[in-house]
Amino acid sequence: MTDLLPEVLHFLEVEPGGQADRAKLFSDLVIRPHPEIYDRPDVFKTDLNSLQDYLEQLHPYLPAIRELHTRFQREQAAVEQNFLHAFPDFDGSRVRIYLMCSLFRFDGKVPSNNPRLLMLGIDGIAKFHGTGARLSVILSHELFHLYHFQVNPMPADPDELPLYRLVWQEGLATYVSQQLNPGSSLADVLLDPRLAGEGPRFVQTVTRQLLLDLDSTDDLTAATYLSFRRAGQIPARMGYLIGYDVARSLGKTRSLHELALLRGPFLRHLMLKELKSLAANTLQ
Repeated sequence: MTDLLPEVLHFLEVEPGGQADRAKLFSDLVIRPHPEIYDRPDVFKTDLNSLQDYLEQLHPYLPAIRELHTRFQREQAAVEQNFLHAFPDFDGSRVRIYLMCSLFRFDGKVPSNNPRLLMLGIDGIAKFHGTGARLSVILSHELFHLYHFQVNPMPADPDELPLYRLVWQEGLATYVSQQLNPGSSLADVLLDPRLAGEGPRFVQTVTRQLLLDLDSTDDLTAATYLSFRRAGQIPARMGYLIGYDVARSLGKTRSLHELALLRGPFLRHLMLKELKSLAANTLQ
């Protein structure tokens, strides 16, 4: 794992006073040395104006970032050992993991164009989840994505992934993170108390719509089920909860390794059956 947080903390020690100078120095010390991370215009805004805005928002979160960074250093080895015990065929030499600042864009992310790269945004974790975040759950979830893409590769064009597989990937990673962290609540593994508390009563309704969108490859449709939004009667990211329910049901008769290998028409068949049960409110 490559830990980029010391670079950020060093910047905070030497930063100049002017906003423009601060943004320029941050770019020089943190952003530009790592194009393999930050050269993603679809994810990051790294122009100086955007960096100025980010740095103004960053300071209130610095105590949480420092605390989470210390916790991560303390907990990382045990989490990875636990993961390897569950998935001994995971090849860590084939992946790159960065502990970094995501410019508040995410908590953890595996880019669709590079399934061997994991970016863990410690600032995103601080902002979205606070210092009480279950780091073992977050890391288990994201490590599973890396493993999943090793044993069950994405198609050559990841933009062609159907919605049912996207929902499955997130739901299965959520289920795995719970299995690897006994005692974790639904709110812990969904990283969203509202989704865990209010989401179950909307599962039947949302699943009925999901059945109509199952094969969609449209980004906006996928965002309806998998992206965060603040407003709305129905909690955001219902696809995570629905996918978790499907994985939990299938996990009653299959190992985690067997679940990870499901793909293609057979996976679609299994999901269709489980989603119909959810839509009829009969899945236990």
